[in-house]
Amino acid sequence: MHASSSSLGLVLVLLAAPVAQAQELSPRMGFAAFFTHPSDEAAKLYGSGWKVNLNVSVRREYVVEGRLRFEIGEFREGKDFLTSPYTGVRYQAQTRLVSYDWLFPLGQKQETGVDLILGIGGAHWYRERTSFSLPGNPDPYSETSSSSEKLAFAGTVGFRVRLTRNVELEIHQVLTSLPGSNRDFEDAELSHTAIGVGVRF
Repeated sequence: MHASSSSLGLVLVLLAAPVAQAQELSPRMGFAAFFTHPSDEAAKLYGSGWKVNLNVSVRREYVVEGRLRFEIGEFREGKDFLTSPYTGVRYQAQTRLVSYDWLFPLGQKQETGVDLILGIGGAHWYRERTSFSLPGNPDPYSETSSSSEKLAFAGTVGFRVRLTRNVELEIHQVLTSLPGSNRDFEDAELSHTAIGVGVRF
């Protein structure tokens, strides 16, 4: 017995449907760019900055979406901090952050809408310290720089607005704390607020 062309077509459609669905639910890559403003202890050290991220959305078939986020960025030099009547320092930083985020839709899950973001991860940054001599210093010296490397826990909370299937706006707050931190000035925490736009492919 030979299968008819219509029944063969039906079988092919039935076989192709799960494949198409799997492709639709496969992880999606994304890219986002942010303006950042330091907060908490970081606000004492740095000026505003920027960051960009590469993210991978997973578990998109679930109500709560998962997202893995890799970020790099920079905080510009902050205001002068006087260490004595004749000397001062300035700080800037190059930043790295990795986070796993849970995105909870506010309302029925659709291609467009608003999501609550909760994330946990780690921050890593290189802090550059520039020391300088002020006018009137009886022992003046040339400007010197040194760098140090820091690691911290990082939590993220914020909102994502999905404007279309591919374009989104996001605002979030990153809260960081050094292991064993006593939250003094030299801890140089990396907490910041970020607002930006992203695309998903």
